[in-house]
Amino acid sequence: MKDSPIHKIEKVIENILPTSDINFDELDYSVIDENKADWIKLSELTHSVILVFDCYTNKFVFVSDNIPPLYGIDSNRLILEGHEPIIEIIHPDDIYYGLLVRKKIYSLLKAFSAEEKLKHKVVHEMRVKNTRGEYIRIIEQEHVIELDKSGNIWLMLSVIDIDASHESETTKSHLFNFETGEQIFIDLSDTLEEALTNRELEVLRLMKQGLLSKEIAESLKVSINTVNSHRQNILQKLKANNSIEAVNLALRLGLLNK
Repeated sequence: MKDSPIHKIEKVIENILPTSDINFDELDYSVIDENKADWIKLSELTHSVILVFDCYTNKFVFVSDNIPPLYGIDSNRLILEGHEPIIEIIHPDDIYYGLLVRKKIYSLLKAFSAEEKLKHKVVHEMRVKNTRGEYIRIIEQEHVIELDKSGNIWLMLSVIDIDASHESETTKSHLFNFETGEQIFIDLSDTLEEALTNRELEVLRLMKQGLLSKEIAESLKVSINTVNSHRQNILQKLKANNSIEAVNLALRLGLLNK
């Protein structure tokens, strides 16, 4: 359905893709067939899931056939339906963050020179649900492999692996420069539609410590009604359903680092 939440997310993805108004007949799609053998070999050697995404058609043009059955997704469905099958299994808390971080990263990449775009990869962490209803942490390494004639991003290759480290409960993303080894961690504090006030940030830090509204009120020397009002504003601004979601998203956005 066109008004379904998944369709709305698909439209947001389409709107943030780093493309230009170049005509399709200016894109040489023969490069896909020329490189398929290499992508297949890459999936076989690394045992990683390999995806190649066309930013102009908003479709996957290559999906390796080694997606584990536990994901509940087959290669043909990704080719036919684009991001929809993936959106269905991503942890709800990671979807909004994923859209924010991709919008910021694509805007950074767009500002790079053509040469610099090809030197960087994006590392995303996210949680996806398997067929047993369990959430698995995965790492996606995404980088530009083809530009159009104007130097805009056209094809992006993703290498996806299960994250066995479980280093942190908070998923995050960063840019990595192949040539220099530099990591650029993404500050998303400026992506909110409405910024949190200093007082709301104070309340949020105390929420992170696990304090209840009564305890926060005593700490800040304000009424419990004032604290509850701040909490409600925080949830609305972060588009979070509860305090745990709000704190986790704030950590990913870098709001609590200031």
